[in-house]
Amino acid sequence: MRTLITMMSAMGLMATFALPSYGFDPETTALSGLAHDNTMVDISAPSQGLSVAAVRAVEFSRGDYQEADASQFEVKAVSRVAYTGPRAEDYVANPRFTSVTSASIMKAAAELVGTPYVYGGSTPSGFDCSGYVLFVYSQFGLDLPHSVYQQSRIAVKVPLADAVPGDIVTFNDYSHNGIYAGNGNFYHSPQPGDRVKLAPIFTDRFYITRFVEISN
Repeated sequence: MRTLITMMSAMGLMATFALPSYGFDPETTALSGLAHDNTMVDISAPSQGLSVAAVRAVEFSRGDYQEADASQFEVKAVSRVAYTGPRAEDYVANPRFTSVTSASIMKAAAELVGTPYVYGGSTPSGFDCSGYVLFVYSQFGLDLPHSVYQQSRIAVKVPLADAVPGDIVTFNDYSHNGIYAGNGNFYHSPQPGDRVKLAPIFTDRFYITRFVEISN
């Protein structure tokens, strides 16, 4: 009997010693109501088109629970300003340029340098490759399809030796296109995470096409 009492006493002491480690586990402590924390936790981070908030931590005390009031949430909206200027269809109806020259095409192409790549984009808020070509040429009254392959089908192929700034660089597999700028360079909207830029044509697997006759 004495041995049994001694064993029960020892077990009680071990359970008591285990309490501190139990209390230091944050999730268990919070669930048990032993924590009391009313600090602000700021989870704000830059993000396009998302709303983020500074969230107040839930306050715990033994035996009760208090919800944070909705008025305590500070909401910060982060978004990119939408393009509100003329779109391709507006330029097709009312062209910006009255004649198609290399200089005017280069002007229209260069003005859009820095525009972010957006898949399916065809406005200065974001372009993909064929959307960029479409928008530049819409300023000359051309109504182009939004597709590298379809654009290539309505263009005339020209020898590289006869290429002039303003012609179209089309990759052989129709994966990409851009606007020829001369000297082995082209304006293009490359890929997600990148922007419209003037850059060397980085492959030899391309050909040159022309939508309309381009004057000097």
